[in-house]
Amino acid sequence: MAAASAYVLLIPEARREIILDRAEENRYFPGATAAEPVERFSHGRNTALVVLASFRDGAITHVANGRKGASAGTGLVRLNMTDFQRLDRPLPFEDLVELVPPRFRSPLRRVLNSGGLIPPKTFRAVVDALTRLDASLASRLARFSERRAQAIRRFTPEERANLAVQKESLVLALDIAGMPREEILSWSPTPGKPASFLEGLPAARVREDVMIIKDFTSIPGFEAVREATNVAAMTFENPQDRNQKLTVIMANRLPLEEQTGADLIYYNELYRAFVLVQYKAMEKTGDDAEFRWRDGDQFTKEIERMDALLAELAQCAPDHAPEGFRLSANPFFLKFCSRVVFNPDDKGLFSGIYLPLDLWKCLHANGRLKGPQGGNVVSFGNVGRKLSNSQFIELVANSWVGTTIPQSAELAKVIRAVLESGRTLTFAVKHLPIPDDAEQTNPTAPLDVSSLRFEDEPRPDDWLDFKDVVEP
Repeated sequence: MAAASAYVLLIPEARREIILDRAEENRYFPGATAAEPVERFSHGRNTALVVLASFRDGAITHVANGRKGASAGTGLVRLNMTDFQRLDRPLPFEDLVELVPPRFRSPLRRVLNSGGLIPPKTFRAVVDALTRLDASLASRLARFSERRAQAIRRFTPEERANLAVQKESLVLALDIAGMPREEILSWSPTPGKPASFLEGLPAARVREDVMIIKDFTSIPGFEAVREATNVAAMTFENPQDRNQKLTVIMANRLPLEEQTGADLIYYNELYRAFVLVQYKAMEKTGDDAEFRWRDGDQFTKEIERMDALLAELAQCAPDHAPEGFRLSANPFFLKFCSRVVFNPDDKGLFSGIYLPLDLWKCLHANGRLKGPQGGNVVSFGNVGRKLSNSQFIELVANSWVGTTIPQSAELAKVIRAVLESGRTLTFAVKHLPIPDDAEQTNPTAPLDVSSLRFEDEPRPDDWLDFKDVVEP
């Protein structure tokens, strides 16, 4: 499992003023990134990385968020940095070494002298030492502390699995909405047992919130969400366009350890389309990952429930509005995840198989999902065509798939079915700026998008000075 760590960056004297100037400008242009070429190192690009920067010989002077970038030449890679924090005072290397347990001193001293990646276990000891030397770092580095690691280890396997799938549903919703995922890395365990992953994010609001309720009164199915026992909500904003927002609600009726998985319902407010993704964990079998089920078990009952809902959606009047056009109006998808591991320090998606419900039915009916002994099995080898993460995100982000506008009015029935199944519902609503004079009185009426203007890209003059440092 990829673990969070820190990179010690020893900045050459000739580069110090340049990087500091970029770090200062970064405060005024969210998304702009200062970068420095370093020797290649092994670290996941979606895994949390702290940069301990030395702008003064023999001392740590700044802390930043880091990410491994693209190649910067033979044997080199870009180290991208954002959110620089200048320390109250430079922290001498030797002071840091003396504060970590003896077994970590030699490896830490080697990294401090030459620069590079600190081993994960040594990193947690370094975090404790840094917060003792500089109290201003306590809140920033708390999510990397040994105390947090111990709290996570106290979760049962069932609880970790449920948190992992809930986190996956949130990351997928952010990706579909085109939102950054950095806030995922700020998760920490809450006192007691949380009911959902969302509760561990600093800005999450638990239970009912007056503003959330007001904002969601026009969203189909929201009344069904309010019926849940546990509700946590959070609104994410695109830092490059504050008008673009994603509101996420996680709702469930059971304690964390009793939940039976998770579903994501993604609702595009602009096109009045929703898509539902149900997650299934595959198990390792030899060199392959497989999902097995038996006729009449929980999985087949969930498929029957989807079929019943589809039958009701089919009774809706046809939608002839251009905004209601879909390549497929079946909103149900299955994602079979090859490895479900709870790692709050990784903001990436699970590898796996996305299957439209209709394709799964076709494969099953044609006997493609039968194992050697006649059992039912889904694997990477027997499904043939499948959707990757990027392909699925592209289809959903632009509402090429999902319910038509009249069908979306039936969303409440889908939400209730998910909650009654014991699964956690992640309900994500992508908001886009709507003109003041847009007609919004009928939530099921086709939306006139002809007058909408989008400014997703920054103005050229805003970024002119950053063309050589913006993260690829």
